[in-house]
Amino acid sequence: AQVAQRFPLQSAVTTLGRQGADINFPDDDYLSPLHAQFLYLDGILTVRDLGSKNGTWLYLDEPHKLSDGDLVLLGSQILRFRRLGYPGPRPPEQDQTRRLGSLTPAADIANLAQVRADGSPRDILTLSPGRTARLGREQGDWQFPYDSSMSALHALIRSEDADFVLVDAGSRNGLAVAVRGERRVPPNARLLAGDQMLRAELG
Repeated sequence: AQVAQRFPLQSAVTTLGRQGADINFPDDDYLSPLHAQFLYLDGILTVRDLGSKNGTWLYLDEPHKLSDGDLVLLGSQILRFRRLGYPGPRPPEQDQTRRLGSLTPAADIANLAQVRADGSPRDILTLSPGRTARLGREQGDWQFPYDSSMSALHALIRSEDADFVLVDAGSRNGLAVAVRGERRVPPNARLLAGDQMLRAELG
């Protein structure tokens, strides 16, 4: 992708938004007036979302361990990761009698929900220990055939012990996670704020 414009960070704190920020994109209807803040100290760049409506997204260059509430951008789909609990022994029945049942994973301990524009969930994929979930336009456990911005096989969610790790499966557009709190921005990382694709040029 061609660099359209460069914005040198003139001070330690730089804000980005539609209006009233240090760096403004007045024609971007997806940007909040004050959308995100960059902090550059001792050669380290961090980003914080300022409560924007559409979030600030950091593209992943390496596998990402999912935390409860993480929002993931996959093609043009927004997915929310929810932790349902950790597998553990079932509480004993009152009279100590054990129930007979099929041997299954101790629990479905997490899920991914497709998020609509109003924030409500649409489809849900259940994640369980010991199973890798594959997501893509044409291949995998969860397919999005109508999403042309997604690769045939876009991402994997690997089960690692009791954790789930998001991995890019060689997609052409990459994977991004919504910034929560303050997040370090690696050199050359790509960020999405509103309709603006940004690259951090550090060094």
